[in-house]
Amino acid sequence: MIERLLPAFKDKKILIWGLGKEGISTYDTIKKLLPDQQLYLCDQNIHAENYPDSVIVKQDELNFDDYDLIMKAPGIVCDDHPNISGQAPLFLKYFKDQIIGITGTKGKSTTSTLTYEILKAHDENTFLVGNIGLPCFEVLEQIDPNSKIVFELGCHQLEFAKDSPHIAVILNIFEEHLDHYHTFENYYAAKINCVRYQSAEDIALINKDIAYKPKAKTLLLGKDIYNEHEHLYFGAHQLTVTNTSLIGDHNYYNMAIAAYIAKLYGVDDATILQAIAAFKPLAHRLEVIGTFNGVTYVDDAISTINEACIQAIRSLKNVKTVLIGGLDRGIDYHKLEAFLADAEVENIILMYESGARIYKEMAQSKAIDKCHLVKDLDEACDLAVKLTKEGICLLSPAAASYDHFKNFEEKGRKFKELIIAKHEI
Repeated sequence: MIERLLPAFKDKKILIWGLGKEGISTYDTIKKLLPDQQLYLCDQNIHAENYPDSVIVKQDELNFDDYDLIMKAPGIVCDDHPNISGQAPLFLKYFKDQIIGITGTKGKSTTSTLTYEILKAHDENTFLVGNIGLPCFEVLEQIDPNSKIVFELGCHQLEFAKDSPHIAVILNIFEEHLDHYHTFENYYAAKINCVRYQSAEDIALINKDIAYKPKAKTLLLGKDIYNEHEHLYFGAHQLTVTNTSLIGDHNYYNMAIAAYIAKLYGVDDATILQAIAAFKPLAHRLEVIGTFNGVTYVDDAISTINEACIQAIRSLKNVKTVLIGGLDRGIDYHKLEAFLADAEVENIILMYESGARIYKEMAQSKAIDKCHLVKDLDEACDLAVKLTKEGICLLSPAAASYDHFKNFEEKGRKFKELIIAKHEI
């Protein structure tokens, strides 16, 4: 199947822009296809001795028009240009009929992984790639024309896509990544690329609150596919989930979507329910890290927006303390602030740049007496342990983590480490 990509690369002057996990995967793939083809590489931390047969290009010397194809790493910010592509756009172009593409501001990792686990229980010839952590080119030598490929698609992977998957899912679109896209409209446009290029033969599952109307056969999430607590509804079909480790209505919503996709491929109800029962929540997504002195500590470090934090508190129901804050990317926090003012949470511990802004904006709120501003996660954990006497202590930052951490995973691991250390005798 790797040979399908040959027309994309043959006889072209190619620049690989960004030598992270995906960039290295792109380099290796092109070299497998075209061992003698010279490549051009651009990365701030590149070690030229590792690529003796390639030309190293400095960032300040980069001219898009010098190349036939620029394979850009997803996180690099730049304007659109006809020569810019990447792994996701090319994979969608050459394998779209086999792809179930899932995006959304929140829920895409859980929904993608759950969909994959259900389909794989029915058919081993199923793969999970994309934003979940595996570059899609990594499976090129394992897939065949009958493979099902569940592709978790982040906004950066979709930004320059000119093709959409056969089955496309947009779970939701909330304000996010404004440091990259500058406006919500730009971010929204990137997400919509998941369905924008579908045809009438394709299937779109799109949140009912999204105004965009795909050309594909469309089902509305929250209307045609939905849940009522543990009951899943899709079309004329209904399933009741009585055995799952997943918490919260939003996760039952994700289950309904995964179950519907599974039914499209002929998976029986028993297999769906067994896969749901066996599914373990992904790390840092309402992950219980332990109970100490009668208090349960929960890591929801994946939370980077208002809605995620609100949903976490609603799902857990007995949150006494919540830790909020991280990088301030300019999102509007008034919805979260209004929710916190009325919530039964007893302690709102605010930290870092966004936490300081929320504290300032809540200064006149009736909830200001339960707000506490601290410097960092270490101080936040100290105070949380001191103040929380029962119930749940929740880390749900409602902000990005890469002001003081490499990513949300590192922040979640640090939270767990600090909480355990503070309870060691």
